[in-house]
Amino acid sequence: MKIDKSRKTQFIVLLAAMFSVVMIVFPQVTEMGSKTAIVLWINSIVPVMLPFFIFSEFIKKTGDLRRLPSGIYPFAVAFLSGYPMGAKVVGDLVKENKITTNKGISILSYSLVTGPAFILFTVGNFIGSQKAAFVIASAHYAGALINGLVFRSNEEQGLASFKNNTDCSKDYLENFTESIVCGFKAMAMILAYLMFFTIGITLLEHWGVFSGLKYQWIEGFIKGIFEMTIGINFVGLCDISIKTKAIISSFLVSFGGMSVIGQSMSMTGGTGIGLMDILKIKISHGILASIITVILMNLMVR
Repeated sequence: MKIDKSRKTQFIVLLAAMFSVVMIVFPQVTEMGSKTAIVLWINSIVPVMLPFFIFSEFIKKTGDLRRLPSGIYPFAVAFLSGYPMGAKVVGDLVKENKITTNKGISILSYSLVTGPAFILFTVGNFIGSQKAAFVIASAHYAGALINGLVFRSNEEQGLASFKNNTDCSKDYLENFTESIVCGFKAMAMILAYLMFFTIGITLLEHWGVFSGLKYQWIEGFIKGIFEMTIGINFVGLCDISIKTKAIISSFLVSFGGMSVIGQSMSMTGGTGIGLMDILKIKISHGILASIITVILMNLMVR
């Protein structure tokens, strides 16, 4: 049973209003959560991701990636830009009637990935092992490939040919300047979602939700379900083996957290690709990546 759009809007507005009231009632907790998000963003995300975003955007503007086959193009853009660009490209293709909704879900199953810079450097620094980060990255992309086979659609693609994506009227300097703007916009979006979920997690901590947990890593895992960066950072601080850190982080990176799922939903709005479709894709991807990580980590130990 589908929820009426007006009721859905009312629910979202009510939820936002309730969250605003909670932030007013607990201003110190809100401030603490905001500061935590900003510190994590400025110290661990911007130095690694911003240069990568700028140059990957420049490559997209000047390299004419649309010459790639339709099934590869969304993955290539996502690989260069990270979450949630795979969802944006697939959403645009469905809205432009270049692919069906079912085909969009099929392509999204392996194109909703993050970039290698985040995994190799940010996640690697969090868990304290570049080797484990390389394993996580390998499992992330191998898991995406297998996920694509799981969600493979039997429908015909029915695609229109892509137009040239390179704007010949603009010189390289103009494209580079636009890439800088796009990079900062992407960073701002990441900060906004990171701050929102960090405040929520900080409120849960203030209310003692995590106090009854037996193992510390479970707290990190739960936090990562909401916001993967916060969760992985917490897991990295836990007194557990690097193998355990890698397995948990692998699931969280490939699942993406509700923050990434929310971003992806905003990109696919109006396409028929809903919350349950994205949840199924990301849960499946997370499980596959964590299984591959277990296998690879065991091989490394030998």
